[in-house]
Order: sequence, then C-alpha cells, then structure tokens
Amino acid sequence: MTTDLSNLLINSEYDGTDEVVIGDGSGLPVSHIGSLSLNSSNRVFHLYDTLCVPTIHKNLISVHHFTKHNNVYLEFHPTYFLVKDRITEAILLKGACEDGVYSFPEHLPSTKKNIAAYVHERTTPDGWHKHLGHPSSKLVHHLIHAFSLPTNKNGHSSLCTSCSQNKAHRQTFSTYGLTSTAPIELIYTDVWGPSHDLGINGSKYYVIFVDHYTKYIWLYPMTHKSNVQTIFPQFRNLVENRFNTKIKSLYSDNGGEYIGLKNYLSVHGISHCTTAPHTPQQNGMSERRHRHLVETGLTLLADAHMPLYYWPYAFQIAAYLINRMSTATLHKQSPFEKLFHQRPNYLKLKQFGCLCYPLTRPYNKHKLEPKSKPCIFMGYSLSQNAYLCFEPLTKKIITSRHVIFDERSFPFHQPDHNSSLHSPSAGQHSSVMISLPKLSFASPNTSPDMGIEVLPSSEHGSPSALSPL
Repeated sequence: MTTDLSNLLINSEYDGTDEVVIGDGSGLPVSHIGSLSLNSSNRVFHLYDTLCVPTIHKNLISVHHFTKHNNVYLEFHPTYFLVKDRITEAILLKGACEDGVYSFPEHLPSTKKNIAAYVHERTTPDGWHKHLGHPSSKLVHHLIHAFSLPTNKNGHSSLCTSCSQNKAHRQTFSTYGLTSTAPIELIYTDVWGPSHDLGINGSKYYVIFVDHYTKYIWLYPMTHKSNVQTIFPQFRNLVENRFNTKIKSLYSDNGGEYIGLKNYLSVHGISHCTTAPHTPQQNGMSERRHRHLVETGLTLLADAHMPLYYWPYAFQIAAYLINRMSTATLHKQSPFEKLFHQRPNYLKLKQFGCLCYPLTRPYNKHKLEPKSKPCIFMGYSLSQNAYLCFEPLTKKIITSRHVIFDERSFPFHQPDHNSSLHSPSAGQHSSVMISLPKLSFASPNTSPDMGIEVLPSSEHGSPSALSPL
C-alpha cells in the first residue's frame, strides 16, 4: 500500500467497495490499484496489485506478496533483515531495523514503462475467457476465484459466438479401463489429419502423446504420418531423462505408423496396447484430446479472424492452454500442476492473434529506425520466457520478452490489411514460409511454467533436433 499515486507505474481507479481496516476498526478508502517496481543494486523488485490509500501515513509491503512475486525469501535479524534469492540464496538486499520496524531502503520506483509484460490490468470475465483459450464459463470463474485473478467486477459474461460456432459436439464415449500410478508410465497417442488446409509451415498432420496419469499433452506437427517413427524414440529419450522414469506402455490405434514401431517397442521393453479394429472409441482419451485441441484451435482462429493455414500455431497454443486448465478428473488441478507440482502463471496470457509491438531495437541497422514494429501475437516460447510475434512484412517470427499488446485490435480483422495478410501466395506456401523455432524441450533448470513441450521444426514439420536446451 502506498500513499502517493505517482509511485504506481500503471494504475486504474478502484471501483470496488473494500477498504483497508486498521487497528481501531475504522476503514481507509482505496482510490487506485496498480503496480510498481523497486530498484536495488542486484535486482528490480516488482509489486503487483498495489493499493493507493491516500490517508495512510506509511507505505507498507506485504511479506507474502513480496516473496511470492519476486521468488525470494526474507531473513529477519534483531538489527537488520536480508532479501535472498530462493534458488541461489544470494543476498539481493539488506535493510535496517529501526525502533522495532523493518524499513525497506529508500529507492525510487522504476520509470521503465515500455516493458508491459510485467504489468497486468483488471480484466472482465469475458476477457479471461479469451485469454485462457475459450474454456467453459464454470472453469473461468473457478480460476478467477482460485488464483485471485484481477477482474473487473462491472464486467458481465456474454455468449461467445466463436465458442458457439466451433464447440458443438456429440456425447462422449466411455473411457478404457487402463490405469497408471505415476507420470509417464502409460502414454496414449494418436495422429490427427490430414488437414484440409496445409499449415503455413508445411504441416498436414500432428501427433499427440498424452500422459494417462497427469493428462499432460505433447503435440508435434508433421508433414507425413511416418514421422511418428522418428518422433517417438526422441520423445521417449527426453521425457524419460527429464522425469527419471520409464515408459511402460504405449496405447494407440492400429495405424501403420505405429505398427512400424513394433520392433523398437519390443527391444526397449515397452508394451504396445492397441484398439480393436475399427473401434476408435477405445482410444477415447486421445480422441477427446483431439476434439478439445481442434475446437480450441479453431475457436482461437475464428476469434482472431485468421486464415485456417495458421492452424499449427493455433493448435500449439491450444495445447499450451489446455495443459494449464483445471480439470475435474485431476480434482481441480491442471495437468501442468500435476506434472510439475507448481501453479501456472496465468497473468502472462494474451489473446491469440492480437496486435503487438515487440522491442526490435537490437536488430535495427541504424539509430533512426523505429524501436518496434506492428506484429501479430502467435504464442509463447517454450524454451524462453518470451512471446512469439509474427511480422507480416518479413514473414518472420520475432521472439521477445519486451512486448506491448493491444488486445482490442486484431490485424486480420481490419479491412485495410486483408489484401496482404490473406494473399493467395500465403495459402500456396511458395513465398510465405515462416522461420520457425526448432522442435525442442525445456531443460530441468528452465522455469516450470515454460514446461516440456514442442514447437514445429523450421523445415518439414518434423523434428530436426530433439535435445534439451
């Protein structure tokens, strides 16, 4: 809490009725809510959901709030206190104890306002519905309550047209009776495709691997079904090394791409369970994941008014979001929480396909070039704490941490951009090939919120390199 509104980098008027209750039972009104940064010689500390209370006499910092958002811990001593990094235990800051009160050293709030990724504003329930990839309203309200997401109380939920058009489906099939007791023991897999529209990176199919225990999804776009015979051995090596366990069973249909793995599975002691002929319902877990991925991906494309040949990006971000959705089958946990034992960071989520401005100054050829270019938000980097931004003129992907988002503007929905963004050459893939990140896994030292997932390769949609980064 601060008494000076100028301390807040980004702020908005507080429209709620809550007050700060002090010791004598009286309440102090809150005028604004925002965020600020405090500088030290070793670290910039960030404080979100900071209240501006004009009638308070001292600026106050919540120890829980401070440690949670900066990944640090505090040591309190009789005459001083220390702020230490939770991972390295390095001392980041030292403050004094004065008259029994631990005072944070005097620092001016940071004036760097161009790094918008550190800032979050209050969002309506409909806004969170779109940020999270169009899940059900029940799930959105659960996540808002469970994670105390900043929400505009005046916002009202409305019927989502994109969901209504793309999420109509039949009743689900019953699940098959296989069980698992730990992650990675039992892997369900299936191939989807061919796609009616060739992906912008040349993909026609994708293969998924679903962990039966955690329901976590790994998705690989492919150019041919036969790529499965190359992808699975590399996938197996990576997940077994990462989680220090073995894949015991693989469950699939009787497709030729899996029959070709028979010798490999036998040599490595992996039992191969398959469905009965012409009975895809027995592989219900994979089929339900396909439906969820395709519905969510098409909904994201429709909401952003993007052509269907961008489906590899939409399906990748759909898998990223689904892995972070709470589910009743995991007792309101998400697959990400179940696998990595840590809550996902929902505050970094943005609307797929919106206008964004990544910082491009490091790539400028001279000092008079603009520091940013208008781009289209295409997803999240899985090996870096950064966003993927598509630059339409150069047809390149810019990976940047420093991005400003305009979630009210969608370039593909603007008539003056339709001629260039929807050009026939893009659909033919002759001159609109995008430089994509190579297929990769995050290393064990990477932040868990980046997860162990995959991106399309840069050439043929199948992995060109599968090694820990």
